[in-house]
Amino acid sequence: MAFLKIVTPVLITLLIVLFSFSEAREFEVGGHENSWSFPTSSDSLNGWAQKERFEVGDILIFVESDPLIDSVLEVTKDDYDKCYVSNPIKEHRDVNTKVELDRSGPFYFVSNTVVSCEKGQKLTVVVLHKHPKPPPPPGHAASPAPLSSQPKGPAASPAPLTPTPKVPAPSPATLPTQPKVPAPSPARPAPPPKNPAPSPAPLSPPPTAGAFGLRGGFVGIVVGIMSLVGIVFI
Repeated sequence: MAFLKIVTPVLITLLIVLFSFSEAREFEVGGHENSWSFPTSSDSLNGWAQKERFEVGDILIFVESDPLIDSVLEVTKDDYDKCYVSNPIKEHRDVNTKVELDRSGPFYFVSNTVVSCEKGQKLTVVVLHKHPKPPPPPGHAASPAPLSSQPKGPAASPAPLTPTPKVPAPSPATLPTQPKVPAPSPARPAPPPKNPAPSPAPLSPPPTAGAFGLRGGFVGIVVGIMSLVGIVFI
């Protein structure tokens, strides 16, 4: 299928080109019957030819009034200007002479009689190259929309850059100096109160001899020991 899709458009294009080249148009010289044999003026045939467009492959029809006497000669440019008929390129002797224009460029035709040539029985034809007709676009292919050409204006020049003013960097704010407060001296611990040493109890006088002497001595020893213990713990 892909091969057919590629080959089919190519074949159609070739057929159209061949058909356009094989299509030949026929022109009766002068535009109507007997225009060649009886031109209305010395330049009437060339005036008709200038209004037509001839391409390679087209055919000119020369209608002769008496083919036994008259004929159509294809000559050079110099022989055409001088109506010189003794050295033709080609000679055509038919009732309705058909001449195929097989090349591009100018063709020069004159009558075989000098008198008729001088009266205007002569023709110059310029043949153009045949241009084949463009193939019709395929039905399924949509023609793209023409792009609108936008006029190109001059490029806008860039706006000049305004220099940015340099702002000086703010100086660091000076901190107010605070007065130096002397560090408080460590508080001295208050000396512990000095407990006055208890004065030793007065020693009782030595017991008197008798029944109370031994007892009083024992009591005095106990009191003295307790006094010493109290002094030590204080």
